[in-house]
Amino acid sequence: MVICYRAQVRIRCRCTRQWHEPELARRDFEAMIATGGSDYPTLEAAAHAIGYDGTLAGTYLETPGAS
Repeated sequence: MVICYRAQVRIRCRCTRQWHEPELARRDFEAMIATGGSDYPTLEAAAHAIGYDGTLAGTYLETPGAS
C-alpha cells in the first residue's frame, strides 16, 4: 500500500510494517492515484478496505494453477 501523508510517501506491507520511501515524492503518489488508485478518508479505512490492517499477516495466497 502506498501512503502519502503531507509531503512524505510511505509504503505499508500487509503485516502492517510501514516505512518512508525517499525515492517517491507527492507528485508520484498523485500520479498513481490518478491512474486507477483510490483515495480514502483515513489510513485506517484504507488499510481495512484493502487488507493492509494486519488481518492477512502471515497468509500466503497461492496463484491459481501454480504447484
